[in-house]
Amino acid sequence: MTESSKNKIFIIAVMIFLMACLFLYFSRVVLVPFLIAAFITYLISPLVAAIQSYGYRRWVGVTIIAIIVITCLAVILMIFIPILISELEKFKISSLDYYKYFSNYLDIIRDKVEIYIPVIKRYDISGIVITKIRDFVFSKAHQIPAYLMSIFSVFSIIILIPMLVLSMLLGGNKSINAMLALLPASYIETVLSIIYEIDAILGRFIRGWLIEASFVGIMSTIFLSILGVNFALIIGLATGIASMIPYIGNFIGLILALVVGVIQFQTFAIAVKIIIAYVIVWFLDNNFIQPLAIGRNVNLGSVMVVFAMLAGGQVFGFLGVIFAVPVMAMIKAVLIMLIQKYKRSVS
Repeated sequence: MTESSKNKIFIIAVMIFLMACLFLYFSRVVLVPFLIAAFITYLISPLVAAIQSYGYRRWVGVTIIAIIVITCLAVILMIFIPILISELEKFKISSLDYYKYFSNYLDIIRDKVEIYIPVIKRYDISGIVITKIRDFVFSKAHQIPAYLMSIFSVFSIIILIPMLVLSMLLGGNKSINAMLALLPASYIETVLSIIYEIDAILGRFIRGWLIEASFVGIMSTIFLSILGVNFALIIGLATGIASMIPYIGNFIGLILALVVGVIQFQTFAIAVKIIIAYVIVWFLDNNFIQPLAIGRNVNLGSVMVVFAMLAGGQVFGFLGVIFAVPVMAMIKAVLIMLIQKYKRSVS
């Protein structure tokens, strides 16, 4: 193959990659159920493969895993759904009182700041800032249920996502084998290398993050329940999910717990206890759970991680923020692999 042909192939590969990115951007609204289904499939597929290794057909493995998963979900839902519904009802009743206390506390802070910085009172800077904060908190609080429903609609949860998961599990590697059959023999090794690299990164992040998020969520719920903080289960779930967001995720649950705890107990003594509890959870997570679950970090750099999170959030919302880092890690690994192969081919 001439150098000119190799350059053309490299340019075509880049164009295909850019076209795929454009397709994902314009179809992002309908992709969410498929992403969730792919996420679940990736978690379950190793169990199906393990059953297959004993000589059973794939559909048998899928059936066994489906029965186990449905049974476990039913037990979990029977235990936690009543508690969650009770906490949501309590939160709905208490939300106005929490908002009023938060609003009054902002007024107290404003009065204290204006004593030491009179210029703020002269130009009503604090009033403008507090109004913005109140509007932001109130508007975002009302948008949460609608936002969650837009992501996890009843149709997606009950019908579409389970059907997609079953289809992906039963299909197995058929789509990959079909793609490899269309490729020239000289490209199969490169494509397989890319697939294996993506599989390694996804396995480390997805399964690792699920273990880490579960640990953080469960431990946060336990500590908050021991301290007697209201809505411990809701805050624990939020803490576990938010922990999947690099840098800022760990602080989201802490701030939520502090706000609820201080308003509930009307004292800052509870804040010290909550902070100590979260520091213990972070210590255990960073030193034991994270190294075992996720392993070595991907050398993206803090700037690249922040860019990936902002870009993912802009395109896919909250799910984009969560999956931004592993996706960026995959893109980087694949690009490095392709560039190295290209350099070896032209040298």
